[in-house]
Amino acid sequence: MKPTNILFFTQYKELEETMPPVPAYEFWPKWFKDQKPKREVGDVPWNTVRSCPGIMDIISMGYIIPLWCDYEVVKNRTVDNKEFEISYQIPPNLNQNGRPLFSAATHPHEQIGNYPFREDQWPGAFKFQMPWEVKTDKGYSCLITRPFYHVEPHLEVLTGSVDTDAYHEMHVNTFFEAKPDETVLFKRGMPLCQIIPYKREEFQMETAVGDHRTKINRLTQWIHNSVFAPQHYREKLSRKNYK
Repeated sequence: MKPTNILFFTQYKELEETMPPVPAYEFWPKWFKDQKPKREVGDVPWNTVRSCPGIMDIISMGYIIPLWCDYEVVKNRTVDNKEFEISYQIPPNLNQNGRPLFSAATHPHEQIGNYPFREDQWPGAFKFQMPWEVKTDKGYSCLITRPFYHVEPHLEVLTGSVDTDAYHEMHVNTFFEAKPDETVLFKRGMPLCQIIPYKREEFQMETAVGDHRTKINRLTQWIHNSVFAPQHYREKLSRKNYK
């Protein structure tokens, strides 16, 4: 079967060479990589989260976009001292003709006023304007979301979907969280977002009562639970492959 293609393209050659998108399985969170598959509780060995096929699948799904340069973001009070605004800076050497080579923007509170923001979240969206565009085969779209199980306390990536077979521009909208006058450094190379291509299909939902698992499903579950070691799950059972 011919693999479905996804193309990431940029006008910046240095990004392709030094900070390209990578398959998500190459960017597992450090805490997860350090987690052992089993843990002894008393005399009983327990499987850990490292043995969970559902989590292994989701953190390996699609591609990670690493942040392309440092961003310093600060939340300041406005001149009238009644509200907050946010501003950002990138390293001075990434400015051309007095303008930043890479940029960002904001969507003000009025555009998302009903959202239940947390106390220290700026009540609007901070948008990283991504220097990568994305193109997929006909009939395929891309989900853009936070990198699963990576922890970034100051940033919440807003999940969205783009029909990347027709529209290739994709930016990263986030909610920024910080104390008043706090400056936060987001470092070049940090996992900014996870992009997962998927085929657009129609689905018809049904509900039913009873055990509708097939013999194949039962056998697959028995093999997974009893024969294969957890670390072999993707190799033996999963058909998804991202390169």
